[in-house]
Formats: sequence, C-alpha cells, structure tokens
Amino acid sequence: MQIGALILYSAFVGALTGAFAAGFVFLLRLIERYLLGETLGYLPPGLPGEGGLTQVFRGPSPAWLALLLPLVFAASSYLGSGRGLGWLLAAYRSSQPVRAMEYLRGILGALVQLGAGSPMGREGPMAALGLWVGSALGRRIPLGESSRFLPFAGMAAGFASAFHAPMAGALLASEIVYRGLALEVGALAPALIGALSGFTLYGLFHGYSPLLELTPGPFTWPQLLFGLITGLVCAGVGTLWLESERLLQRLLRRLSFGMRHALFGAMLALALLLLPEALGNGLPWVQLGTSPILTLPFLGALLLVQLALLILAGGVRAYGGQLTPALALGGLSGLVLAELLGQAAPSIVPSSPTAALVGITALLAGLARAPFAAVVLAGEIGGYGLLPLSLTAAFAAYTFTSPKGSLELEGANPDRNGAAEPLPESARQTLQKPPPPTSSGSP
Repeated sequence: MQIGALILYSAFVGALTGAFAAGFVFLLRLIERYLLGETLGYLPPGLPGEGGLTQVFRGPSPAWLALLLPLVFAASSYLGSGRGLGWLLAAYRSSQPVRAMEYLRGILGALVQLGAGSPMGREGPMAALGLWVGSALGRRIPLGESSRFLPFAGMAAGFASAFHAPMAGALLASEIVYRGLALEVGALAPALIGALSGFTLYGLFHGYSPLLELTPGPFTWPQLLFGLITGLVCAGVGTLWLESERLLQRLLRRLSFGMRHALFGAMLALALLLLPEALGNGLPWVQLGTSPILTLPFLGALLLVQLALLILAGGVRAYGGQLTPALALGGLSGLVLAELLGQAAPSIVPSSPTAALVGITALLAGLARAPFAAVVLAGEIGGYGLLPLSLTAAFAAYTFTSPKGSLELEGANPDRNGAAEPLPESARQTLQKPPPPTSSGSP
C-alpha cells in the first residue's frame, strides 16, 4: 500500500468534496430564500452553526400559491434519477458501474426538493458528491489496491461538512458501508484525512462551529435510566419509520414516479398552511426546543407531523438523506420525553440540551446502524461529558431498532419505481471489502 500517496490523494479528494459541498449549500440557500421565503412566505430557521435562527414566517399570500409545491416536486422527480446515496452504496458493495449522470441527476433532484421545503437531509447528496469524486479519481490515480479507499475519503468529507463533525463523518462513512459493529480499519485513516480536509475547506465558507449549540448539564447516575428509556423509545420511533416507509412503498408502486412526488408536494403544501414548522430542516427547532419558548404540545405536534412527512417521503422515494431528519426527530423525542418524565420522575431527567443530544444519538444509531458515529457526533456537538448517557441510548436503540437496514441502505434496483429489500446484516457481508464503483464520467 502506498501510504504517502494515499494520504495525499485522500486529502485532495476531501478538499475537492468540501468545495463542492460548500457550493451545494450556497445554491440550496438561494433556492430556499427565493422559493420558500420570497414566494411562499416561510423560510425555515437557519442552523446555529451556519448563521443563526433568522426566519420568514408570514405564510403564502394568496394561499393558493402553496399549490406550487406539488408542481415543483412532480417536475423535480424527473430531474432526479430516483437513485440516492442508498442506491449508490449498494452499487458500491456489488461493484456495479455507476454513470456520472446518475450522480448528477440525484444531486440536482435533491437540491431542488430540499430547497422547496422537503424535510429530508442535505447529507445524502453531499456524501454522494464525495462518493462521486472519490470513485472517479480512484479510477484515474495509479494507487493500485489503495484506490478503493478514496471513496471513503470523499463520503467522509461530505458527512463531515453536513454535520460539522470530522470524526463522526469518518466513522459514519465506514459504518454505513461495512455494516454492523465491524469497521474496516484500513478505510478509517483515509476517511479521517478526507473528513478533516473537506471540513477545513467547507468551513471557510460556512463556519466551523458545531451544528447546534447544546451544552450538556452535569451527569448523575440515575440519569442512565433516562438514557435507556430514550434509546428504547427511539428504537420504536425508528422501527415505525422504517416499516411504515416500506409498507407505503409497496402500496404506491402503481402510481407513476411523478404522481408520487406530486402527492408528497401536496402534503407539504397542506403542512405549509397548517404547521409550516414541519417543512425544511428540523434541527433548528431542536435548538429552540431547549429553551422555554416552545411548549410541550407544540414539540409533540411537530414530532408527529415530521414523522408522518418523513414516512411519506420514504414511501414516494423523495430525494435527500435520512440522517439529518433522524437527528431532528431524535432531538425532539428526547425533549418530549424530558418534559413528560420530568413531571413523574424528575431525578432521572437531565437538562434539556442533554436530553436532546441523547435523543439525537439514539435515533441516529438505530436508523443508520452506526452507534460509534452517533456517540462521537454527540461528543463533537456537546462534549463528552454525556458519554455514559449517549452510550446507553445508542446501543439500546441499535439493539431494538428494526434490523432490516438503515434508511440509507436500500438495495440496488434498476427500476427506480420499485424499492428492493436492503441487504441483511451479517458478518460475511460486513467484513467483505468491495472495490470502488466505476464511473463513466468525471465529476
């Protein structure tokens, strides 16, 4: 293995991915500003780590402008390819060739739908950018066997940029490919180098602060019970999400791809009129939920409506990632549990920021099948003072969430109108080392 060259090229792949990711977020903000904010009258709050919580909240005027959303989603369904990061990862494991146009269409489709208020996550297209860069350069750089690690560097850079967390990004890139609790040690170093170089360049444009400003309170041993309860509740939320999504995919197979996305846009239009806070990135509402500003009924309603929208998004195969929504739902679940248990057993309930971080850790660990990355992400956001709680919640959720696979790992399917079952977790599949996917074009 050419160690020196691998380090150099991993850093290059990460930096290139970070630059592309910064441009992706810039374009995403432009679409959100003019389509959601200026036209439809609602601009979701921004992330604290990327510029604060400013929002527009006046609603569409006239109300019939909300009907633009079904049209935008129906049109954008044909812009994309129906093949997101999950399909690309399945292709990676099976050495299936992936054309450059498949990457490009998936990324552009996600850009439009996320800008139009979809609650899906930006980390999916950003990691797909990194996978594209790494696989394309891996075919052209004479590194021999070492070239198979460059896609890890690219994906890690995409995750690190999306979550402002290089260590978690590197672990996540490895855990979601080599599933289960086994990690590909050889991939971790290129992934970490790519994540650090990618986030370094991305941060020049969008800042280096943690994504959320959550400072955990002091830990006490009785709070371990809260971590266990949160892990079990998030396992239930995650399993409900996964199984309902798969059921809905089967029920909607008869509809055309455009009709499915139009249906999703119509539900978002209804939410825009009734509960606009459910549109777009839900993480800022986790931040606001740690203050006394938001009430328990509002947090509960937001949790339920976002969960329903995300189930529908998965059922119609909307574009974008599922990990950022998992962070939002997990944080809201932790806050709601803290409010409910605080009335019955206040001694086991931690502070609101701690409760939010524990929920974030639990739901991400269960859905992504990535407990190590989830624990490290919580540490990078709020420090490692909550490590006993986050470990308890992460492994409880990981153990009891539906084992059929995370939302990011649906099987490769040549028909975009169908959804294949994900590959099952097993030691044999976990430990195999797939070569990088080939690409018919350069990024």
